[in-house]
Amino acid sequence: MSVSTLPQELSKNLDVLGVAERWQSEGRRLVLATVIETWGSAPRPVGSHLIIDESGEFEGSVSGGCVEGAVVAEAMDVLEDGKARKIEFGVADETAWRVGLSCGGKIGVYLEPLTSEADHGHVRLLNTSRAARQPAALLTNLATGLSSVMLYGDDAEDGAIAVAFENGVRSGKSGRVQAQDGEEYFLSMQVPATRIVVVGAVHITQALVPIAQTAGFDITIVDPRTAFASEERFPEVPLLAEWPQDVMAQLKLDPFTAVAAVTHDPKIDDVPLMEALKAGCFYVGALGSRKTHAKRCERFLAAGMSEEDLARIKAPIGLDIGAANPAEIAVAVLAEIIVTLRGTKADQKKAG
Repeated sequence: MSVSTLPQELSKNLDVLGVAERWQSEGRRLVLATVIETWGSAPRPVGSHLIIDESGEFEGSVSGGCVEGAVVAEAMDVLEDGKARKIEFGVADETAWRVGLSCGGKIGVYLEPLTSEADHGHVRLLNTSRAARQPAALLTNLATGLSSVMLYGDDAEDGAIAVAFENGVRSGKSGRVQAQDGEEYFLSMQVPATRIVVVGAVHITQALVPIAQTAGFDITIVDPRTAFASEERFPEVPLLAEWPQDVMAQLKLDPFTAVAAVTHDPKIDDVPLMEALKAGCFYVGALGSRKTHAKRCERFLAAGMSEEDLARIKAPIGLDIGAANPAEIAVAVLAEIIVTLRGTKADQKKAG
């Protein structure tokens, strides 16, 4: 499976599954509530989770507080009869205003018991995939309540489900899907947090860090020059004052990572750029003029990289917005990362 555009952030729902595994280890009987559809101005998006135990304790949210009490009450009935079910709620205009919405809406919530050993295995597998930064999904038959886990790279027997899973990996969005046999399923997607690895603790990076964090990206900086890579210049940011080649294993580059090399020094930039290409990072950008990049390409070809690899490097780095100072270059770099990640609005429209 190829990935061209990837989701921006790791769903907060994954914390709910972490709680679910811990509660399962304590012997609690659980119900997983999931928002499977919304109409109007719903408080929480499709895919939001609430985990409930037999005593009524819960974690997560399906409505921002509007209907959680009713969902918990319904979960007690699910535990009693063992049957999954869908329930619908309307969110009144007044209630919606209190949770930050301009008007009301409706939500459909699906409740499924997590009481069998198979259910426990599904939760463990999802959390293991999360720790390994591998996309996965909980696939639930909405008629029977039976679930299974889909893993990134697996081939689904049903073509419609396979397409929906790949689209979910690209968008990060959960959703309903009708299988080829007519059965209706819900894909609860779990995707890694997209992150940025910046090679070079320079002025551009100082400007890039706060705006990237505001946009929801995790960010790590690598630079062997301790005069640049200091906590004073980059407080509370993961910072590796090491040669990139010495920390590649620690960085664990993958298709959900953007790599931006901004030192303008091939001794520092070249190795992480080549490793980013090999790892299939969704964005690979490098600072430097066209002449500098031409020399870089010569070195990379001599090192065994292909022309196809070189074509993936964004160089000169950043969208062409006429950036004239480090802060503006940082904006251009982040914009280029986002458009590579998301695609343009026209691209999104074509993808459906």
